[in-house]
Amino acid sequence: MENHPSQNISSDGTLAAEPEQKTHSLRLSPFDVLMLLDERPGYPMCFFIETHLSGDFSIQRLRNAVKIAIKRHPRLRSQVQQNKQGWLWVPSDKLPQVVQLQCSADRESQAIAFRAFNIRQESGIRFIVIPEGDQQWSIVLQVHHSVCDGLAALEFLGDTWSLYHGNKPTDFKTHSRTKGIQTHSDNDDNPNTKEDPQHARQTIAFATFRPSSIASSRNKKGISHTKKPFQSFILPTTLVRSLRQRASQSGATTNDIIVAASILTIHEWNKRQGKAGKRIRITMPVSLRPPRERQPASNQIGYAFLDRHPSQLHDRQAVLTSIAEASRWIQYSGAAGMFLVVLGLFLNRTWLLRLITRLPTCFSTAVVSNIGTVQSRMKANVPKTNGCNSPGGLIITNITGVPPVRPGTALSVGITAYCGQLTITTMIDSSRLAPDDGIQLTALLQSQIERFAV
Repeated sequence: MENHPSQNISSDGTLAAEPEQKTHSLRLSPFDVLMLLDERPGYPMCFFIETHLSGDFSIQRLRNAVKIAIKRHPRLRSQVQQNKQGWLWVPSDKLPQVVQLQCSADRESQAIAFRAFNIRQESGIRFIVIPEGDQQWSIVLQVHHSVCDGLAALEFLGDTWSLYHGNKPTDFKTHSRTKGIQTHSDNDDNPNTKEDPQHARQTIAFATFRPSSIASSRNKKGISHTKKPFQSFILPTTLVRSLRQRASQSGATTNDIIVAASILTIHEWNKRQGKAGKRIRITMPVSLRPPRERQPASNQIGYAFLDRHPSQLHDRQAVLTSIAEASRWIQYSGAAGMFLVVLGLFLNRTWLLRLITRLPTCFSTAVVSNIGTVQSRMKANVPKTNGCNSPGGLIITNITGVPPVRPGTALSVGITAYCGQLTITTMIDSSRLAPDDGIQLTALLQSQIERFAV
């Protein structure tokens, strides 16, 4: 594996910014500000995308690819600054770190590699290279969510692997109606949507629902012994086919099944802790970018919410049916875009937004995010081997991802599809749940998904 020094790479693995890169200044969107203010000790507001590789990997080649790819994405090489104009992205003196853990890395080295960002003094992305065996690698992209969303991070990864291979990244494509950060959905201009009485009913129901955090167990809290703050499992191909058949029969999608399984997992866990009466709210990130659009990395997502009382969770099929109906309404109504409209009202009152995020209230029990089919999102300009991307003689065997956790939202679940594999990744709030809780919750989620198979 190559690892040669370069005049553009500092001793800590950080790329030095070049003068021509220090020319941009961009205002933070309402969603960016929310992610920035929601950060606090123990809650770095980072999501992770993990790439599994096999082959003769070169860290120097990756660093060079990142250095070029980052020029297309100003936010990814910026830090945050506040002045009279508000919150701004301004160029950082250093470009993102590309660091490598050793096979025998200790806890201190792992903590340094996965440390929280100081977004006011450095850019908000980092690559962590982890050797997994003979020519087996894990490359984790850690991203502060104020910088961009998961789909944008995948597009950046596609650019990076294209350049790693020696090819030009896929061209940007922006629709004429898109100007900056989108704060609405395509359905917001539909008069039928605005007159939908369900909007009012859902708003009232959301405002009056009081979700609860996942119940704590008696397991001993402490530092996880794993190298990464998350864990994954791959669903067998035969199981995925069975789940799709069940979804088709139920007028649902595979995503609906996994969301329903997540709700039932939390309910079953709470019952085992003697807290069966806890109410559950699932937050679902929803992309607001137009189809087939590709542009410099940013946040273009809203949130949709699914609330369930324990009394609604006795019938597995009824749970799935209700989730499918809710998903269709969310897509039709543009409800996720309304989240950004509300956020925009707070943009000039960030003190109030900060106060709201600090309230000792559970806003959501868990977050479930589906990135979708990874290769279609990345659009990496690289050859394929047996359907898998193959940049620079490597084979990308899988790509997974997981969203952040925040106080009260003690579980995050990420869903990715790559090269015929459907992978579920989980991450827990380590201040509320023990490492063993994370293992048990993940196993319980896998069991709940399997129970939906026909």
